[in-house]
Amino acid sequence: MDLVQSFNNLNGKQVSRSALKKLLARAKKQNHTLISKRITNVLRQNNDSVFEIEINDFITELGLSGAEQTIILPTLEYQSEPDSEGGLNGVSPDDIYSYITDLIINTIEKVGHLPWQKDWVGSGADGTAKNYVSKKEYTGANFLLNFDIKFDDEGKGYLVPIKFIQPYYLTFNQIKDANASLKKDSKARRVIYYTMIFNYDDGTLKFKTTDKAKFTEFVKAHGLTKEDLKEHLVKIPVIKYYNVFRADDCTGLKFPSDKIDSKKVNPIEQAQLLIDGYKNPPIYTFVGDKAYYQPATDTLNMPKINAFNKEASYYCTFFHELTHSTGAKKRLDRDFSGKFGSKSYAYEELIAELGAVFLCSEAGILFQTKENSAKYLKSWNKVLVSELENDNRFFLKASAQSQKAVNYILNRNSESENEQEEEKKEDEAKKVAVKTPVERPKKSKVKSKTKQGEQLDLFAGLGAKAKSKKATEVKKKRVVPATKKNTTRVSTGQPNLDQNKSLNQLEKLGFVSAGTAPKEAKDVFVLDGEIGKFLQKQQPHKALILIKGNKHSSKSQLAMQIANAFGEQQTPVAYIDYEQGGIESKDTLDSINRNTTEKGRKYIAIKGYLEKPFEELQDFCKVVKVIIADSVTDLKITADQLNYLRTTYPKVIWCFISQVKENGAMYGGNKMAHNPTSVIHCSSHQDPKQRFATLEKNRGNDLTLKYSMYYKKVVSEPTEQKSKRKLSFKVK
Repeated sequence: MDLVQSFNNLNGKQVSRSALKKLLARAKKQNHTLISKRITNVLRQNNDSVFEIEINDFITELGLSGAEQTIILPTLEYQSEPDSEGGLNGVSPDDIYSYITDLIINTIEKVGHLPWQKDWVGSGADGTAKNYVSKKEYTGANFLLNFDIKFDDEGKGYLVPIKFIQPYYLTFNQIKDANASLKKDSKARRVIYYTMIFNYDDGTLKFKTTDKAKFTEFVKAHGLTKEDLKEHLVKIPVIKYYNVFRADDCTGLKFPSDKIDSKKVNPIEQAQLLIDGYKNPPIYTFVGDKAYYQPATDTLNMPKINAFNKEASYYCTFFHELTHSTGAKKRLDRDFSGKFGSKSYAYEELIAELGAVFLCSEAGILFQTKENSAKYLKSWNKVLVSELENDNRFFLKASAQSQKAVNYILNRNSESENEQEEEKKEDEAKKVAVKTPVERPKKSKVKSKTKQGEQLDLFAGLGAKAKSKKATEVKKKRVVPATKKNTTRVSTGQPNLDQNKSLNQLEKLGFVSAGTAPKEAKDVFVLDGEIGKFLQKQQPHKALILIKGNKHSSKSQLAMQIANAFGEQQTPVAYIDYEQGGIESKDTLDSINRNTTEKGRKYIAIKGYLEKPFEELQDFCKVVKVIIADSVTDLKITADQLNYLRTTYPKVIWCFISQVKENGAMYGGNKMAHNPTSVIHCSSHQDPKQRFATLEKNRGNDLTLKYSMYYKKVVSEPTEQKSKRKLSFKVK
């Protein structure tokens, strides 16, 4: 069983300490740091000999979605690998994505901008980081090897430009092979690559490997055809990484002598050559003082070069807009619909920014910031950090799209794209070479081939039954090789060509295949204490908890207890208290003293009145993850305004109190407070000890629980309460 599957299968089982240690050893051997960390934390925090495991956050499978494969893989190096002793596992993609994302976020917070948003030394083709043995430059997200990692006082890594002596990296084995040695305390860096799991299963014949040579032997040994592979082979790309060390940290290496190039190219001329070499470019105009690309007319406008302080700034700006132009529908077809501040806008701007960096490197010129005003950088970085926090694949996907754009401008394919082109040519050549049992004239063959292509196009417009019928008719006409038995096969593997086409079109429209979905969302959490036991599993995606009830039902007490639960986990809370009258009122102070702990209240900030609710709430969303309002009626924001806030800031958790009229309707006619994800009903009673909260809606959790605001605990157990204590794999 694969490592990831073994880990996820622990859920709901009693597991001995020795069994967990064995699984930990497997995880360490396979370099799966995410699983290693989570098991280590549980073993370290508890001395039990037997554990009853509840996994809140399942580890996702290692394969990438179809959309991610299309975007990311062409910019990464492919490596065939021998099968490892522990199985065919790699590093969790989230482990790599988070590593890169954390570096970028920490750099922005520490340095104040991305590291390439200033002149940097060592740019240019001769100074760009590359592998010592292959001499290939690092592209895509691996371009970050041009930047060193420094650590602040809290141990957080951030990027700074490297002033290389020799711009090379080597693996430890490459250092040994070169008869060189590594200096003491040298730090390793990660190079991201991907390998492929070849999984063949036709019901009787099964084979699984990451070794391409082994798979090729398997195909030849069993005489498998292209049709066999299309029907029964699943290829799963796996993101992994290996460690490299800087050549500057080694002794004993030999480097090429400095070449004296008699054809010295003026770097600015080289920059112009890159622009001139762009095939099928947009229309260039040079009017006014604005640089922009206009998709509607496919026009790129630049101020004249003499308007810039430096020629390098002119070309850098040109490269930025040139990268934008590759996103046109007739080129690489990217999304240009985003407005400033939106995710799609930030994504496209980051692609263009990185594209300019890559092209400046190709041209051998220093990168110049396109927009160097402090106001722009502050605003841009704020949007970028927000998107990186919400999507840890954001930077990796943007850098991959940038590399793809640069390759398009330079009329250059990546290795994987070249391989795909070769496979297409090979397929076409074999189709032409295959002859039917009865020899036919060339003219007839061409006619037959065209007809089949026309039929495939027509299938797209047919209904499901008609399509199936037509496909069956075509299949019956296929010639079966004499060397193989004519057996009927039921496809359980790859979808047909039309299905693939439809799926690819859906992915372009923003859909993600359900086949790639994990068992549970990775950011599901459970609050500590009795409140957490009552609310159970929550997910901070447009989350809105509604607390409703009549007068004298302790709604405010429950809201403050929820705020305290977040505060105890050191999550800041913005508490808007209309009902009690603000931080200085007696009722608010009583509520704080009665419902919060010393640890929790340190992270709760209270405000009594909002002059401009909608505008102020937008500011709150940028600095906190939890906003509680007592009450939503007094807050006076519309359903559309709240929907905008929840969509723009999907990771913010909202909690609203709403008083219910005697007839059960809510004050203000707010329609269940704008479609909440959880609804809590508080029962009213003159005796506070007799007031309880129950769940009416709670995203798939147990609705049978009852919570006492007075005693601050759950007073009824779940319907399937287990006697033993559960341990969750949570990394703090």
